[in-house]
Amino acid sequence: MTAMTADYVRVAPLIVVVEDEAIVLAGYQMLFESWGYRVIAAISADDALRQLDESEGRPGLILADLRLRDGCTGTDAIARVRAVCGIDVPGVLVTGDTAGERLNQAAALGLPILHKPVNGRHLQDLLQRTVGPA
Repeated sequence: MTAMTADYVRVAPLIVVVEDEAIVLAGYQMLFESWGYRVIAAISADDALRQLDESEGRPGLILADLRLRDGCTGTDAIARVRAVCGIDVPGVLVTGDTAGERLNQAAALGLPILHKPVNGRHLQDLLQRTVGPA
């Protein structure tokens, strides 16, 4: 009998980004991919769900802008992705908003908030703590 060894291929963690400003979305995608992460870059929750349906694996993190178009919020987008995945995927909100009501809502849901402009080093540290290195 011979011993068999398995070769394991490490798959980079998948990050879902929901941001309705195309240039900001492209920036996140380029940054995360340069760090070695796989990225679903979506302009809306619907777009994220379509892309997730076509991708392999579950996301390790959802990063969503608090204010999205058509009255949707980042909290809505995170909730919808979590529901489809069937797991409590970690979520983070990004906002320039300082209104107490919205920030309190995010805190009540246990969602950390990053304030714009987002510091790249803090973002990279957050990704590594949440999903591990790419």
